[in-house]
Amino acid sequence: MVSWADLLTLLFAALMVLYAEAARNGLPVVRQAVTPKSADVPIRPEPRTADELAPSLDRLRESLSREIEQGKVRVSLEGRGIVVSLRDQAYFSSGSDEIAAQALESMGAVAAVIRDLPNAIRLEGHSDSLPIHNARFRDNWSLSAARSAAVLNLLEARFGIPAGRLAMAAYADNQPVAANESAEGRARNRRVDIVILSQRSL
Repeated sequence: MVSWADLLTLLFAALMVLYAEAARNGLPVVRQAVTPKSADVPIRPEPRTADELAPSLDRLRESLSREIEQGKVRVSLEGRGIVVSLRDQAYFSSGSDEIAAQALESMGAVAAVIRDLPNAIRLEGHSDSLPIHNARFRDNWSLSAARSAAVLNLLEARFGIPAGRLAMAAYADNQPVAANESAEGRARNRRVDIVILSQRSL
């Protein structure tokens, strides 16, 4: 037992000498990193299922009840998340990406719900199938992109939604929700969808 203890002592001493030599000669010395425990910071989980998003859906329907009754807004729950569809005639002038002043109140109601959720938000612009070409927009792609960008900028600049949570997309007339053969169908297709995503990334 005494010899074994002496051997361990000699080995320990030899290692210490080697360590000191390496440090003195500028050689790299491997150290074990000790990571301090992080503070207990509460993290809000993202609502990802229909049941988890249901309270926010109900709140949106209540806040936008007048606009829903007037046909200006449609609120639904889909597989990708909550979709708030803004009908273009209630929020934009014909062929324009400028948001109407009277639409700011309902936009604020949507922003209030978004602000209380950690979920990512995607702004999706849509148009009807009629060609457009004016001084500002050469086609429906540019119009739908500009309208989704206008809603994104409003949510960020006026209502303080962090830019990192926002993304935009443009679909022109490629994702209609009604037939483009009638004026009513085309009006339904001209919209910007505010999508509160159930997935974790944009």
